[in-house]
Amino acid sequence: MSASSWLEFVGNPQVIQELYDDEPDLSSSDLFHVLADERGASVTLGFRTDQTPVRHGLNLDPGDFNSFEFYLTFFDVQGFIVKGWGAPAQKEITYSRSATGNLSVTIVSVDTFLEFQARAVSVTNMRMGLVSRGE
Repeated sequence: MSASSWLEFVGNPQVIQELYDDEPDLSSSDLFHVLADERGASVTLGFRTDQTPVRHGLNLDPGDFNSFEFYLTFFDVQGFIVKGWGAPAQKEITYSRSATGNLSVTIVSVDTFLEFQARAVSVTNMRMGLVSRGE
């Protein structure tokens, strides 16, 4: 989502606000998981960032971790379009609220295009991790 706060669109922003002063930038995070569930008309996006929480409400020792994963689930999804999908990586994520109140989401990178509209979005899972980085 864009430079403005994506948390203003989330139904439960406090779960991220309890951990961060400034929430992770979605376009700077790796989008590593996309699950479209036609039964529930939902889409779940999983993000991984090396911007670990400044407050550790997850009751974990921050020294043991170097990444944070969180999942956003969008509900009552309509107009789901995929035109290519690249490897998990940073992608440009934009969003807006329509006149009807629905959220429009677009995800783009060199070989990825995903777009949909949703009625609501919530943070549905979070976890700290230890990721090996080949440098």
